[in-house]
Amino acid sequence: MIDNEDVGLKAALRSFGDIVRHKRQACRWVFRELAEKTGIDITSLSDVEAGVDVLTATERETLCEFLGIDIDTFPKILRNERSKAVSTQADTPPEQLRSASIVDLTRYRATWQTTTSHPED
Repeated sequence: MIDNEDVGLKAALRSFGDIVRHKRQACRWVFRELAEKTGIDITSLSDVEAGVDVLTATERETLCEFLGIDIDTFPKILRNERSKAVSTQADTPPEQLRSASIVDLTRYRATWQTTTSHPED
């Protein structure tokens, strides 16, 4: 079974990376220039744009402040993506859910009713 939070995190990181890439390219900066201005190494900047979780919260805030991105952008994206992942799983057809570790009580109900004693009033 897929962890919804993991799916939401991956999607949020990709979205945030796309925003960072767009802002950097709009300013016509290369990684080296952005790294010099923010103090974040080039490899980390490249990984952020690729959707990899490599920055600390402080580094992410520094990058957001420098690029003019709202500091709350990443938490908002993360919350939105996690809720999408949960709602997508809720829309999963029942036949796909059977593969998960869910007990189908209808299979056992008839047997249980015939083998369980019912008190007479």
